[in-house]
Amino acid sequence: MEGKHLVITCTLTVNNQEIPTHAPIDCGATGIAFTDHDFVRHHQIHLHEQKELKQVEVIDGRPIESGDITHIATVRMKIQDHEELLPMFITKLSHYPIVLGIPWLRLHDVASNTVTFGYQYCTTHCHDATVTVEGVTEEPPEPVYQVKDIFEP
Repeated sequence: MEGKHLVITCTLTVNNQEIPTHAPIDCGATGIAFTDHDFVRHHQIHLHEQKELKQVEVIDGRPIESGDITHIATVRMKIQDHEELLPMFITKLSHYPIVLGIPWLRLHDVASNTVTFGYQYCTTHCHDATVTVEGVTEEPPEPVYQVKDIFEP
C-alpha cells in the first residue's frame, strides 16, 4: 500500500521576500530541517558555515550521496498563523525544497514521544480502546543475523 507524504504548505521569508513552498514532514529525518542547495542558491539565502561537518545517513545507514553537511541557513517560516525561525541543513534534495525532520515534529507535535492509536480507523479495524505507545529513548541494538537463520528451516 503506497501512501502519500505528509506535506504542508508554508511560506519562507528571505531578504524581505515571501516564498510560498511545500515541505514534507519526514519522521525518519534526524535533523530539524533540510533544504536543497539549488533552492538556497536560487533564492540567495544567506549561509553559515558549520563549525563541524555533519554526517547524514540514509535509512539503511549508508552516508548520503551528497556528502557531509557543511552549511546551515536560518529563515523565517510561516505555516498559516504559526511563525518561527527555522535552521536548515543544506544538502541535495530531490522532490521538495525543504524537509522537516523528527526534531521539528517533536517541537510541535509529539513532544511526549508517544503515538496514540485512537483514530476512528484503529477503533474500527484494530482494537476497541485507545492505545498509547511510548517511543524508545535509545537506539535499539542492531539485530544480529546469521545466514543459516535466514535460509535454513
